[in-house]
Amino acid sequence: MDHRNGVIALLAMALCLGCASARWSIVKHFWDPGASLETFPEVVSKEYDCENQQRPFFIIEKNELLPEKVAAGAEFGHRLVYVMCPENSTEVVEGKLSRRVRFKGAPIVEKTDPIYEIKPGRWVVNAIVHLPDEAESGIYAYELEFDSETLEFDKSLTFLVVAR
Repeated sequence: MDHRNGVIALLAMALCLGCASARWSIVKHFWDPGASLETFPEVVSKEYDCENQQRPFFIIEKNELLPEKVAAGAEFGHRLVYVMCPENSTEVVEGKLSRRVRFKGAPIVEKTDPIYEIKPGRWVVNAIVHLPDEAESGIYAYELEFDSETLEFDKSLTFLVVAR
């Protein structure tokens, strides 16, 4: 019986080499680009003991790309999950949000929202990014940068672009 389980596990691993791409093919049809509230501010405040934190209190809980291996001209998804507790319960933090794809240090895709709101509670922010058809094979970086008077962050994730 152990031998059969080992063979099944090996086959599953072999089939799963393209799992991230296969998962993205399915997931992207259910992803709505933009932000959606997952948890109300009161729950987040209790969970993170925001009354005893310096505010605005902000944490990125998830920052991921799907898939991490993309063909030139294709698309990938970026998901950011954050929590924020403001000074006052309905307050937002306005700032500039920039998203960039870099290759060899140079931006090849860039989108900037000059007035972006970080909202109280737990938010899931989805973005679908399209790569240019002429994107070269290699390691790329997806950068996310937010800047305001009271809050700033700069995150970067790498991914692989392969020739079609």
